Amino acid sequence: MGTNRAAIVSLVEATKDKELQRIANKIMNKERILFDEGVMLFEKGSLSWLGALANFVREQKHGNKTYFNKNFHIEPTNVCVFSCKFCSYSKLYANREEGWELSIEQMMHIVKSYDGKPVTEVHIVGGVHPKMNLAFFSRTITSHQSTSSGSSHQRLYTRRA
Repeated sequence: MGTNRAAIVSLVEATKDKELQRIANKIMNKERILFDEGVMLFEKGSLSWLGALANFVREQKHGNKTYFNKNFHIEPTNVCVFSCKFCSYSKLYANREEGWELSIEQMMHIVKSYDGKPVTEVHIVGGVHPKMNLAFFSRTITSHQSTSSGSSHQRLYTRRA
């Protein structure tokens, strides 16, 4: 394995922040961290320090193996009720004629086009459209479950924002 315990202990001890050290020690001892501790890691930990810690955990769990998913995205719509500054493709609901809206049948056609391919995840992401409510997405899940060969899992209800 690449990251040995002595190397990660040395890295943790080198940080001057005692709270980060305490949380890192919990992680190295396979103790669950609290939500607030996770927030503190996000706010205070450098990317390289957190990456080394995460790699240590990965190697403890899986050895020298890394797993990747193979996914495809379905974007049912780019019409959205929000106007997020960082979204580059959405159309406001007031201008919905400039956007697109896929039906469940159109989305399932996309899913079927991946039959026989090594896909592990179907990711549905897109704008927040008032017509595409929980009932719509519930029907989408049911349709996907009856359409899918079962080799992929669903990642749904995320919003590109």
